Order: sequence, then structure tokens, then C-alpha cells
Amino acid sequence: MKNWSRSLILALLMLVATSCAIAQDFVTERAWVEDPSGTKTLAEIKKLPETPLAGKLFTQGYSNSAFWMRLHIDPGQAAHNATDKLIVRLRPPYQDQIWLFDPLAPQDQVRVTGDHYDWADDEYRSLNLNFVIPVGTQPRDIWLRLKTTVSTMTFIEVMTDDQVRAADRHQEMVTMLYLSVLFICFGWAVLARINRKDALLSCYIVREAFVIAYALAILGYFRVLTSGWLPPSWLDTTINLLGFAFPAIVVWFDARLISEFKPRPWLARLHFSMIFFFPVEVVLVFTGNTAAAARLSSLVVLAILLLVVACAMSTQAWAQARNAPPEQQPVYSKSLLVFIYALVAVVILLHRLPLMGTVAGQEYFVYFNLVFPLLTSITLMVLVQVRAHRLAQRQLEAQFRLERAEVETALERERRIEQSRFVSMLAHELKTPISVARLSLDAMNTKGVEHDRIQRALQNMNDVVERCRISDALEGHRFQVMKESFGLREAVFERIDLLPNHERVKVFEGNDVYVYTDWQLVSVIIANLLDNALKYSPDSSEVEVYVSQQSREGQPGASLVVTNQIGPTGIPDADKVFQKYYRAKTAEGKSGSGLGLYLTAGIAELLGGVVSCRTVESCVEFELWIPD
Repeated sequence: MKNWSRSLILALLMLVATSCAIAQDFVTERAWVEDPSGTKTLAEIKKLPETPLAGKLFTQGYSNSAFWMRLHIDPGQAAHNATDKLIVRLRPPYQDQIWLFDPLAPQDQVRVTGDHYDWADDEYRSLNLNFVIPVGTQPRDIWLRLKTTVSTMTFIEVMTDDQVRAADRHQEMVTMLYLSVLFICFGWAVLARINRKDALLSCYIVREAFVIAYALAILGYFRVLTSGWLPPSWLDTTINLLGFAFPAIVVWFDARLISEFKPRPWLARLHFSMIFFFPVEVVLVFTGNTAAAARLSSLVVLAILLLVVACAMSTQAWAQARNAPPEQQPVYSKSLLVFIYALVAVVILLHRLPLMGTVAGQEYFVYFNLVFPLLTSITLMVLVQVRAHRLAQRQLEAQFRLERAEVETALERERRIEQSRFVSMLAHELKTPISVARLSLDAMNTKGVEHDRIQRALQNMNDVVERCRISDALEGHRFQVMKESFGLREAVFERIDLLPNHERVKVFEGNDVYVYTDWQLVSVIIANLLDNALKYSPDSSEVEVYVSQQSREGQPGASLVVTNQIGPTGIPDADKVFQKYYRAKTAEGKSGSGLGLYLTAGIAELLGGVVSCRTVESCVEFELWIPD
């Protein structure tokens, strides 16, 4: 940032030095007269009161009047008389028409220059507008008549031939350096855009193309390059249209850049609407009202300055991303964005206010119309480059995270496969001895409490193995839902008959409710809910079951409610009860794997249903809802 700031300051100093590089001044007095009608002759103007002109810069803003400027030339002010001619040097080169009246010239000679006339017809050819006059031996007054549709701001110098040539070479060197910087910015953007797709870079390229065209116009290169083949009137119109289009292009780009930082929507829309003044200005130009278009453009530029700074200050991206991860943070600070646009606004005002005649300008103010394109080109190039670099870094980080996630997913997949194999092997190895134990127990023909206790223990072991197998299949997404139509009450009764203490379960009377879903998976849910209710309720209490038709969010379905009284283990935590391996501390004395309700919730979700837990007075209610 410091390096380009120094370069910018150096360029500005060189531009100022160009304006002041004059060894001699032959003009001892300056004054001007306004001709509102634009029809008065020189003789009539000489009779009107004059307004003194303090410096070499004349400006009366935008006006339909013609302005006459008197320059009193005293050859005796020169340090030597080695030259026999002087050159009246006028800048900027886009003034429409400037006439010269010199008492030493033939009275019938019409001497005029401006961008309404071909560069090849100039008396002295350079990037500026020039007249060649004799030095003379006595002091005299020469008169310049300025008539223009753009700003009247004109920088007037009278110099020797050698001084002009030296100043022109200096000016050409600085302007080439100036244009080189613009072309470097443009070339960098094109190369960056070739290597990386970025909409903002494309916008910057379009903007820089207009900046270069605008700079060529105001520096006088258009007038030189189009000499002999483009009619001067077309050149004048082209330059005017470029000047009016440039603010619209700047608004378009700035709106695109600032939109990334979420300005206030109404401010952003108002700022962008400034573009629509350009078609109005085009219509004014082609209807012969260029002066009105120029005045409108200056007012629009002032509005644009106010709105773009307001938009930058209203941006909300930083506040909204305060707690966001680094990759979602804006690429640079809000203070930098506001500072850049505020600096640009100050630079434009320093040129625009004298251009409008609002304030009296200094001699070097004529160069501030060159500072804005240079300043914004370099600054925005840095901003876009920083943005692109940080976005590229974030893209690499995102790519790295994606690759890491893919590796972790692959490892997890392998782990799941190994786990599934282990669970399958374990289930097989455990089910075989459990089956042998059951057969051996049945062969002993024993009855009584000990026999029932052994049977329950073997069943509990079998249930744990089965739940581990189902949990592994559920997490591995290996379940295939096989839908069929069946009665939900019938499925409940089938599961109740398999329970060792089924006499405690009470199913309330009602019509059967038919559902179209996977019977086997619903049976697993019913078994888990009934087993949970029987296990954690008082031994002598009843478990109540309700089956009913019930719609949920407009979708028909069936509801199964299992209610049990709160047992010694207390009230379950409704937020954790469906978590894998969750068991309340008070339930540690009960056998179980912590998988039953976890499987219930997972299977319900797989079937498009939902299961919930709530406490109603002294009872715990588990409700299953499944779509029809």
C-alpha cells in the first residue's frame, strides 16, 4: 500500500511540476469580460468593464456566454530577447472554440483553435491548443475569445518557443507514464481474468477500458490520433459522450463492488439509479443541448459522490459476519472501504468545484481530472487483487477441507464396514450358544422360578444382540422398507403375545387402524416401546396402549400411544431419551443396552414418522405417529 501511495504522489508532483515549469512570464496583466449574448465584437467588448484575472487559470463554470480574456504582453519582462515568437498555450485541449485577436496580426486573419477544428490546422502542433504570435517590441494587449459547451476552466500561458517545446516534452513524458500505469492496470486485470473466472474482474476490465479512453480524450491524444480521418464535430461529440458515460461506468462498477458488503438496499438502489441520467444526457447532446447535458452531468457527479460514500458507510457485511467463521468474513475492513471512497470523493471535488465555477481554483486544479482515473485505477486494482488473493486462499482452504472430509468419509466408511462385519460375526457367535442354552434348558424339563429367570436372561441377551444388529443396519442405511397394508392393533397384539408378562399390557378397545408401511419395522418399534414401558414402570402397574387414526399437518396417519406409570427410576429426560446408549443414572440397575429407544426413533424417521416422549401427571407417554 505504501509503495503505490508513493508512486501516486510522485506522479502528482510531476504533473504539478509540468504546470509550473515556466522560466519566463510575458503576461503582466490579465482580465476578462463576459458576453452573455455571444454576439459582441472586439470593439464592443473593449468598452465594457473588465474583471481582473489573478492567475493563469480562468473558470466561470458552465455557461452559454462567450468569454473574452485580455492578456497584456510586455516583451521587456523576458530575461533576454533571443526569440522572435511566442506561443499562447491553452489547456485542456477539449475546449470547443478559442479565437485569438492580436494587433500585430493582419486584421482580416481569423485565428481559431479547439476540438471543433482539425489538429493538423493548428499553428503549433502538440497535445494542447496553441497560437503562435510575434514577440513584438512594445507592450500590447492580445484578446482570446472562449466559447464552449463544457466547463470554461482554461489554463492560459504565454511562453517562448523553447519553453513550450521543453514543457511539451515534459508533459508527453508524464502523460506516457500516466497512460502506462493505466495500461498496466488493464493488462493485469485481463491476465488475472484469463487465469481466474471472476465477475468483478470482468467489470474492472470494462471500467479500465473506459478509463483509458477517457484519459486519451482529456489528454489530447484523441484529437491527434483522429486528425485527417474523423470530422472534428464528431470528435467533439465523441469526447462529450465519453465524459458523460464515464460517471455511469464508475457507478456500475462501484455498485457491483459495494454490493458484496451488503449496503442499505434503498441507498444501493438510489446510487445505481444515477446511471439512468446518462441516456438523458445523450438525448440532450443529440438535440443540440450539450451545455445543459454538461451541467446535468456535474450535478449527477456530486450526487454520486455523496451516495457512494453513504453506501460504503452503510455496509452491514461486517456486522452480520461478526461471529461467522473466517472464510465467511469480508475480504477487507469497512474502514478501508470507506476511506478509499472518501478520498476519491475529495479528489473529485477538488477538480469538480472549480470546473463548475463554484470556487476559485488554483493552477494545478486543472490536473485533478487526471488524478481521479489514476487514483481509482491503482486503488481498485489493489482492492480487487487483495480480494482475489483472499478468495483464492479461501477456495484452497475449502478444497483442503473438502479433501480432508472425503478422506474422513472414506475412513468412516471402512470403519463402518469393519464394524458391520464384527457385529455380524458377534451376533452369529452369540446367537449359537444362546440357542444351545435354550435347547439344553428345554431338555431338562425343569419348571419354576429358576427356569423362568434363566429364560429371561437368555431372552435379554438375545434382544441385546438383535438390537446391535438392527442398529448397525440402520446406521449403515441397509434397511429396505417393504411396505404392505396391515392393522396396527393386530400388530400390537402379536407383539404382546410374545412378552413374558403380557398380562400387564392393556389395549383399549376401538376399531383397528390400517397403515401402509413396513410391518416388520413397525413390530420392532412396538416391541421396544412395550419393553421399555414394562421395564421402567412399577411391577404391579398396567401399561396402557391406545391406537387411533390421526392426521398430522394435513397428512393422514395412525397414532400409537404407550403409557406407563413412573417407576423407581424416575422421569426420563425427554431431550436425551432417544440418544444412542442413553441410560439414566437411576436405571443402571436395570438390564439394557441403551439402544431400544434410539432404534425406535431412527426406524420411525425411516418410515416417515415421528416418535415423542412426554410426562402427563404421574405417567410417561411415548407416542408413535406414522403416515398412512
